[in-house]
Amino acid sequence: MTKTFSGDVLLPGDDGGGLAATLALDPMTVTLTAGDNQLGTWDRSDYLIAPEQNGTYSLTLGGESLLFRPDSPAEFASTSAIPLAASGSRSKQSTSSIVEDDDAFVAAAVAGVRPMKSLNDNGGMSKTFVALMVLATIVLSVGVVLAASMA
Repeated sequence: MTKTFSGDVLLPGDDGGGLAATLALDPMTVTLTAGDNQLGTWDRSDYLIAPEQNGTYSLTLGGESLLFRPDSPAEFASTSAIPLAASGSRSKQSTSSIVEDDDAFVAAAVAGVRPMKSLNDNGGMSKTFVALMVLATIVLSVGVVLAASMA
């Protein structure tokens, strides 16, 4: 399944706006397109994607290095199995896009998923946070109902 992400491509060290581009990822290849021009397609053995700072990713494509700044870094991180960089410093931990088979690709996709210890595991969220979110949901729901009834 191919996943396509829009964003900007920059040269390393470039702080400008970059070139509008589309990055298409599938388990076997990555394709980089700018406008109507396909800049290239690389097999999984010829590319590496690693997180950088501020939602930017380092692309090594056939030995050449570029930076990719997706329009939605969180969506890119969650759907491409490549995590965002740790805040405050360049992350040395990277999930390589070089995988040997489909099982390894799936393993990389779920690497950040933490198994539940019990059915009552709340994923580390505090009871106070959950209570505040429930209260906020109730208040917003009442507000929507009141607004709809007045219209």
